[in-house]
Amino acid sequence: MKNFLKVMPEITTPLDLHPYLVHEFFKRLGKRAKRNNREIRVSTIRTYFNKLQVFFNWLEMNDLVEKGSLTSKIIKPPNPKYNDEKALSNALVSKIIASIALHNTDNDEQLKRDLAIIKTLQYSGIRKGELLGLRVQDVDFIQKTLFINSDTSKSKKSRYIPLHYSLRTALKFYLQTRASKNTTSEYLFVSIKRDAPLTRQGMKYWVKKYKRLSGVNFHLHQFRHTFACNLATQGTAIINIKNLLGHATTQMTERYLRSIKTEDARSHIDSLL
Repeated sequence: MKNFLKVMPEITTPLDLHPYLVHEFFKRLGKRAKRNNREIRVSTIRTYFNKLQVFFNWLEMNDLVEKGSLTSKIIKPPNPKYNDEKALSNALVSKIIASIALHNTDNDEQLKRDLAIIKTLQYSGIRKGELLGLRVQDVDFIQKTLFINSDTSKSKKSRYIPLHYSLRTALKFYLQTRASKNTTSEYLFVSIKRDAPLTRQGMKYWVKKYKRLSGVNFHLHQFRHTFACNLATQGTAIINIKNLLGHATTQMTERYLRSIKTEDARSHIDSLL
């Protein structure tokens, strides 16, 4: 809404809203992108449209504008078509892990922490905010689960994720190192320089560092897609993947599985009787 009002300064009250002005908003977004030598993506337009539509529905429901004056007259933009591969291959993930191991031989604390981070991303598929919001108490080695608190979840719902053996091992080594340093922060992942939670800026630097060292051009959200695709190719039901990712609908989960190639189904086809 802040961006909408910035781009459309002539709209100051709900009564100023008209369908043609909404279309004008998208035109201006496109022109602004071109001035910056960029192109506005269909997915961005669709996201803006969906969020504005919720607001317009609210205005109509509360009789702040005439019913049907906005929601029924605005043409929906097309759904985005995704051709890019969001998931990371096992080979690329291995390259990132190797870069962590090779470049931290003289810093055991950072080695254990960064391996624990990469394994958490790889085997839980959690979001960046959920990763940074993890607390030590959220790791349960007895029940072998990782607790994602609703306060840090985009869906605002808590969930439990089973701990993979490799992730349990990495977390145990990391927590042992933490204890030897007398770390007191309640947050699971902390700064190497001080006893304080790892920040978003720190995580941004972390990604930049290992992109350079590994030669893999990745971003954190790709691990979420990778986790989902790996589960799907192992035959996990989509409803279970949805619950593990914390999605509201299976439609959202299906978008995460678009990286699966036809070849990935070969082993399943070969096993048919």
